Amino acid sequence: MDYLVSVFVWIMACYGMSTIIVSSVIFEPVRNSVTKIAYLHKLINCMLCTGFWVGVFWGGLFWDPFSKIEAPYALRLLFDGCFGAATTWLIYLKVYPLMYGK
Repeated sequence: MDYLVSVFVWIMACYGMSTIIVSSVIFEPVRNSVTKIAYLHKLINCMLCTGFWVGVFWGGLFWDPFSKIEAPYALRLLFDGCFGAATTWLIYLKVYPLMYGK
């Protein structure tokens, strides 16, 4: 049960950090200053793209949900990114209509 709680906290951390980067007022000055660089602009304005890199970040620096799998570290980081992107995107698809009344 402890492992599932850790996975849930990791997913919520990925979603929270992605939301702050992509759509918060706090991060708006950074987003506005990065718009001059085309590939970074796309990266920080896309919930799916940001979710991938946030998953890699949390998996590499905090906790790896795939730590029980016998795989090379780089492959586990790829899994972290994909898992972070997928869960962030799924939560976003459910929360976005509630936030904006759509």
